[in-house]
Amino acid sequence: MGRLPKFKDDREEAEFWDTHDSTEFLEDTEPVEVTFVDARPPKKQISLRLDPDVIERLKAIAARKGIGYQTLIRMWVMERLAQEG
Repeated sequence: MGRLPKFKDDREEAEFWDTHDSTEFLEDTEPVEVTFVDARPPKKQISLRLDPDVIERLKAIAARKGIGYQTLIRMWVMERLAQEG
């Protein structure tokens, strides 16, 4: 197990890690405390009753866009709110 070298730039470091395993250098590291924060504001769940054919149309449109139908509904609501001011 070797010592972790100093790198001239990010490219050199990337090339190094492409050919080495970080576990080879565990003795050169120190534990750090990491806190992960979900930066997204919390969302509130609602119940919305729609006709089955409306849901199928929403799913078809969402599939063409490559997103979920609930995401599509949320986007459309936000767009309309922005229009209304």
